[in-house]
Amino acid sequence: MDLDEKLGYCGLYCPGCGTYQATVAGGGVEYEPGKPTTCRGCNSAELSVWCTDCGLKDCARQRGIRVCAECADYPCAKLQAFIDDPRYPYHRDTPAAMARLAQIGLEAWSAEQDARWNCPACGTRFHWFATACPGCGGPVVTVLGASH
Repeated sequence: MDLDEKLGYCGLYCPGCGTYQATVAGGGVEYEPGKPTTCRGCNSAELSVWCTDCGLKDCARQRGIRVCAECADYPCAKLQAFIDDPRYPYHRDTPAAMARLAQIGLEAWSAEQDARWNCPACGTRFHWFATACPGCGGPVVTVLGASH
């Protein structure tokens, strides 16, 4: 897999998404009855219905940057609204993720994220909305510093 496909323009780790995980496992996620969607990361050609029209992705592509933190206008109002959206608490981690990416580079960042989104007790991968490990049922950390 292309490491670049793991990195969202916003700083999210795309393999932390349940749709991404279902796609890699050979399926997809049904977003409406009979309408599945698949995704392999927001920098890939296979985008989910939720990521296709992402304003952050479109803005970054127009500006020729790979991640929002590279922008002269960082952090902009659009990104701040994304970070502060209460429906998606894992968005709050994106500034720290982008800072860490700049500090250690894509390969090391990807390895850290791979480890973060796997249960420390049993190694099963979990997604952003998980409240417990799907493998062992133990608690998982989906927002840095908080577990469910």
